[in-house]
Amino acid sequence: MKVSQEVFLPGRHRRPTRAFLGGVLLSLLFTIPVQGAQSVHKRTPAAKQAGDVAHGTPPPPVQLCVVVRNVRGEVVDNLHASDFRLWDNNRLQRITDFAANIVPPPVEDLHVPGTVRYTALYFDDLHFDFTDTIRVTDSAYSFFKHVLGPRSKIGIFTSSGEITLNFTDDATKLHQALLAIRPHIPSARDAKACPPLSDFQAYMLLYDNDPLALRVALDDLKACDPRIAQADPPGGNIRTETLRQIRQIIDSRARQVISESETQSQKMLEGLDRVITTVATLPDPRSIIVASPGFLGGSQSRQIDLLARRATRLHIIVSALDTTGLIHQIPAPAPTHNRKLDEEREAIVAAKNQMLADRASMAADPLLDLATMTGGNFIANKDDLESGFKAAIPLPAAYYVLGYYPSDSRENGSFHNVRISVVRHGLMGVQAPSGYYAPGTPAEITRSSIHGRHSSRRRK
Repeated sequence: MKVSQEVFLPGRHRRPTRAFLGGVLLSLLFTIPVQGAQSVHKRTPAAKQAGDVAHGTPPPPVQLCVVVRNVRGEVVDNLHASDFRLWDNNRLQRITDFAANIVPPPVEDLHVPGTVRYTALYFDDLHFDFTDTIRVTDSAYSFFKHVLGPRSKIGIFTSSGEITLNFTDDATKLHQALLAIRPHIPSARDAKACPPLSDFQAYMLLYDNDPLALRVALDDLKACDPRIAQADPPGGNIRTETLRQIRQIIDSRARQVISESETQSQKMLEGLDRVITTVATLPDPRSIIVASPGFLGGSQSRQIDLLARRATRLHIIVSALDTTGLIHQIPAPAPTHNRKLDEEREAIVAAKNQMLADRASMAADPLLDLATMTGGNFIANKDDLESGFKAAIPLPAAYYVLGYYPSDSRENGSFHNVRISVVRHGLMGVQAPSGYYAPGTPAEITRSSIHGRHSSRRRK
């Protein structure tokens, strides 16, 4: 997928491969051309209300939002369906539905519809920790207090639903609402839980039987439960029955973590759906900025796709700011006089760092999808969140919606890789979704997000 210059994808720089780390840990671990309907839309309230059924018939099952930029980085607004080529899982598809949407800029006359720009800030406080909350809300106020004015109104919404501020240009009200936002950390991911599993680690344990995740979980379990430490001393052998009991403890914790993680993610998506409904009642130009540390889509991965498509049909652009910032790795442990112990400890730290990187990359996927599927900006790898908000707020001058019926229409929850290109000479930048999830059961979609999209990334 090609993205704008402001986009930096987390977890993409070179690290030790999981295959190599898995081999090290396994040695340490106990043995375990197109003619479709075309239309050009100026985003007006009338067009917006008719967005769900653009041509009087149900939309095609797959609709993808595309932003095209020329060599100077300027958005191109005069393309037709015949200018695009679209591949779904490496199969060329026929584009059956096409729309070019022109985003009107604000005008000076306050009495003309479209003068006021409405920006909804959606803070994912269900996934914030205390530090996230302070960094994000302080940065938001530092930037948006200068954006407020008669032609720029800001609304505050949270995934918990606890804080809501109707669209305003009052800086004091904005500041008070931001100060009221509080983090909500699931109890299953409490630091005192034993073993302290991350949501990513839990998915890897239950859906991928990942040796890195298992070895780290065992190491953490030994650190927090003296009984396990006695049963598995360094360099010692452990009984098969004890291994089975340990695995049951770890798997039970993993199921608890996944259950709470998916509950939090579901609430986050339901909250965003309500914000989309609210913003859809406003005149253009309007948009949503999601500020979140990311979350794992899991069984809700297709729901994220459908939510983004709904926003697109309503002509709502969603941008996303990944508030995680740069990944700070765990430092190497101090050496001892025991070479075997040093090797084991180094392998554990390497595995934890690999999981941190993989988790950040996977947790960014829902934010990336929400942005690219609606023509918005995805901003990541920024410790300076104020500049992150600045990069997230611009709207493209135009975007295109391509609809088609995939040649492979099996409802098996698989992830379909999509590639879109423009055949007109001189056009280079195509911002488009990397793919979508087919309908399927929650288990199928979850496995696809792990074995399909994520596993293919790990092999790169």
